[in-house]
Amino acid sequence: MAKNIFDVQSKMNIISSFTLSNDDVSSISLLYAPLIGSDALLLYFAFQSLLERNNMKSEELSHQDFFEIYSLDSLAFLKARYKLEGIGLLNSYQNENSFIYVVCPPLTAKSFLKDVTLGLFLYSKIRKETFDFICKHFKIDSVNKNLYKNITKPFDEVFDSRIDNNSTYEKFQYLLGKNPNRSIKISKSNIDINSFLNNINLDFLETGITEQFKTQIITLAFVYGFTESEMLSLFNDSINKSGLYDYRLLKKKAYTLFNYKRNMKAPILEMKENETIKDDDLINYLDNISPSEFLEDIIPNYPPKYLETINDIYINIGLPRGVINCMIMKVVKEKGGELPTLKYFQRVSESWIKDNIFSTADAIKYVTGFKDDSGDKANKPYDKYGGFDVL
Repeated sequence: MAKNIFDVQSKMNIISSFTLSNDDVSSISLLYAPLIGSDALLLYFAFQSLLERNNMKSEELSHQDFFEIYSLDSLAFLKARYKLEGIGLLNSYQNENSFIYVVCPPLTAKSFLKDVTLGLFLYSKIRKETFDFICKHFKIDSVNKNLYKNITKPFDEVFDSRIDNNSTYEKFQYLLGKNPNRSIKISKSNIDINSFLNNINLDFLETGITEQFKTQIITLAFVYGFTESEMLSLFNDSINKSGLYDYRLLKKKAYTLFNYKRNMKAPILEMKENETIKDDDLINYLDNISPSEFLEDIIPNYPPKYLETINDIYINIGLPRGVINCMIMKVVKEKGGELPTLKYFQRVSESWIKDNIFSTADAIKYVTGFKDDSGDKANKPYDKYGGFDVL
């Protein structure tokens, strides 16, 4: 009978994104176990034991192999699996005769006990004495330090440290997965954000005015070169069916408005080919030019989708804007006037980070240090930048 409810020859893969800590094991064993039972507990730890340490994935195996290793049958497996799914410890996916099981981390003891559902269920499942015992197990007694003086030595009193101005610290931050403090920030906004906020209906903001919301408005205004009145109009057009502000709608409306304005735009003036720009001017240009103007300079009549790509590059690559713009100019030259995808620039940025390219001045030196034998320098588009012929 059990064999008919599940195809034991179906394949299974187990994946996870975390490693169980001692606290996790205690949380599952003492908090979750009373609710899910021993079979579900065994299944959870069985899934964890089959994960390979290097990639947190299991080798593909059949359910039959899994059942034989852990002495389970189909019915017991399904019952245990459903319990793990229901309590939030497992997500299951099926594609025809193949399954993927995603192991989820448990809640911390504090979060579990404070959870309205889980904490209450645990309390009703076990005796009060047992519940108190479990709570005491996870309780960390605090020590009153008010009568003591903190005599801990600070770092600079113990270590004689010296940080060079060669971006070593910033590179180290990248190795830790952190962006340096000099990542993209918009210092010159096209709009007065306080004036903007005073002219919108705050009832449309589900979470109120947040830094994220202000950044969204300032960034879009800068990227597309919109005025405050245009942003006010776009905001009013970005209210969804639920009567709330929707950033996805705002981006869509901004993209549509930009295309309309661009199609109606008169021809722009171009700099003379023999005009030169000093290094400081070039740095200022790369650091402060808006994305739409920048694209017009390096790729006249660029496809509108390029502006979205530029915006994604600014958001996802934690390098200063001047460095990114310098990188874009070089890549566009190498690609014959085409702008690659965000993933391509992420690979390029990794190379630049390894070479400690963290300032606009460094980026200019970096790209102009490459030899170019492709032809007469005077005929290249960016000779006007004082020999900055990266395009």
